[in-house]
Amino acid sequence: MKFKCKVITRSSRNEVVGIDNLYRLDLGFKAKPKDDELPFLKIYLTAVPEGGKANKKLIELLSETLDIGRNRINIIKGEKSHEKIIEIDD
Repeated sequence: MKFKCKVITRSSRNEVVGIDNLYRLDLGFKAKPKDDELPFLKIYLTAVPEGGKANKKLIELLSETLDIGRNRINIIKGEKSHEKIIEIDD
């Protein structure tokens, strides 16, 4: 499963606050959806975007929120950007 997220760093909390296009997760697309068709999350992080700290915190938060192992979550695009594409391995 893939989805996009916008990460707001240096926030006062660690929280997933919004989702858009969630219905696409349950449709079971046969063809891969384009990047602009992916579900979109808005995520606040207390971490700073230096030395990969925000990316580590993002993976930790998603792991806790989705109750899955951290090794199943990969940032496949946007390592140094606020907008990222995340892939979760089955």
